Amino acid sequence: MNSVTTIPTRLLSAVQAGERLGINETTVRELWNAGELKCVHIGRGRKVSDAEISRYIAEHEQFAPAT
Repeated sequence: MNSVTTIPTRLLSAVQAGERLGINETTVRELWNAGELKCVHIGRGRKVSDAEISRYIAEHEQFAPAT
């Protein structure tokens, strides 16, 4: 069986990911180091895909109960 790899449409730096998540780039790096946010190693740098950002948001969404 052939496996198909889906290539993300865009890879983001820690700064760009932080802007998208509304957090500091240092916090993005901490999430990478903790394994909470997956990254791609490219040379000496790291990037995160749009898909991974969306996954992280979906897993951490919380809705206030209706009153």
